[in-house]
Amino acid sequence: MDFKSILNEIVGNVDGAIGAGLVGTDGIVIDQVSTKGTFDISAVGAEYATIIKNAKKASENFGLGKTSEIMISTEKAMMIMMIVGAEYFITMALELDGNLGRGRLEVKKAIPKLERELA
Repeated sequence: MDFKSILNEIVGNVDGAIGAGLVGTDGIVIDQVSTKGTFDISAVGAEYATIIKNAKKASENFGLGKTSEIMISTEKAMMIMMIVGAEYFITMALELDGNLGRGRLEVKKAIPKLERELA
């Protein structure tokens, strides 16, 4: 299964999903899918990568262990970000009334599949 198929599966299984992307911690987008033409993770990939790096560093500095998930809620959407391996993360955008619980579950289930593809 390739990256796009995995991302399509995630987005297709979550009500209110706007899109999803696999991004390197350097901010480079590996692949993405969208249900709306306006969703482009590459436009914000570098910004989210910075958030991920800062959260990982802060968690470890405070003795909280490794960061595994970050959620951001804005006035227009919710973003779920989860760590994939050592150098990547997956992000999913949801409508405000989207199914956040299902989104988290589907993203979490996709991580082992993405890690196999990255190996």
